Amino acid sequence: MTPSPALSLTRTTRLYLAPGSPVPPKGENSFASYTSSSGLGAFYEITLHCNGPVDDTTGFVESIYDMDQAVHAVMAPRIAEALKTGCDHPAQLLEACLPGLQARLNAGVDRVDWDLTPTYRMSMKTDDPNAYLLSQQYQFAASHRLHNPDFDEQKNRDVFGKCCNPNGHGHNYRLEVEVKVPLKNAEPGHGFTVLDLDRIVNETIIEDYDHTYLNKDVEDFSHSNPTVENITLSCHKRLSEPLKACGVELNKVRLWETEKTCCAFPADA
Repeated sequence: MTPSPALSLTRTTRLYLAPGSPVPPKGENSFASYTSSSGLGAFYEITLHCNGPVDDTTGFVESIYDMDQAVHAVMAPRIAEALKTGCDHPAQLLEACLPGLQARLNAGVDRVDWDLTPTYRMSMKTDDPNAYLLSQQYQFAASHRLHNPDFDEQKNRDVFGKCCNPNGHGHNYRLEVEVKVPLKNAEPGHGFTVLDLDRIVNETIIEDYDHTYLNKDVEDFSHSNPTVENITLSCHKRLSEPLKACGVELNKVRLWETEKTCCAFPADA
C-alpha cells in the first residue's frame, strides 16, 4: 500500500473559564465545546494545527476529540490559574503547554493559536520555540478608483468594471498585522506588546489611510492603482522598518477589502 502523504488538520476548541467553575469546564456541548456558564468569565479559542499521514484504520490524521481533550487537560487549567494570579505572559503559557499537547497526540503539533479576543491572537510554532507570533486586526475606511490612464474608457470599463467609476467608491478595510517576537521579550510589563503594535499601525497606516480618497490623498498611490494587492504591499512596506526598530519582525500582512476578498503578503508566511 502506498504510504499516505502528510496532511494538515486544524481544530478549534472553545473555552469559557469562570471563577469557581470546574476546569476543564463541564456541561452540555453548546457551541462546539463546553462554553456555557451562568457567571462571569473569560472566553478563548485555541486552535491546534496537526500534521501527519492518514491512519489506515481510522482515516484520521488525529482524532478531533483527542485534540479537544488535549486542550482541556493541558491548557485550560494553566489558563485558569494564570487568570487568578496574573503571573503568566500568554506566550510563556503557550511555550509551557506545547510539550503536554504533543505528548497527548499522535500527530505532530505544528502550531498553536490562542485567540485572546476576536481580533487579537498569539501563536507559537513548534519548529521555532524561541519566538512567538502576535497578530491584531484593525479597520480603516477609504475610497478609491481603479483606473489605468493608458487604457481608453472602454478598456477601463472592461478591466475594472464599476470599480472605475470616476467618482470612486469605498470600503471598510480590515487589516491584520502579524509580527514575530523573541520569546525572551515575553515578560509581563516588559518588551514588545500589542499596545506597541497598535501604536505603530495607527501612526503608519491608520492616520494616513483612514477616511481618505486613496488615489488623491495618499502618495503611495499617486502612480499605482490602489487595488487590494497594492494596498497590502504598501502596508507591509510602511510597517517593516518601524517594527524592526522595535526588535520584532513583520511576519505577514492580510487585508480584507470585503468579506469575500482578501490579500496577504508574503504569500508563504
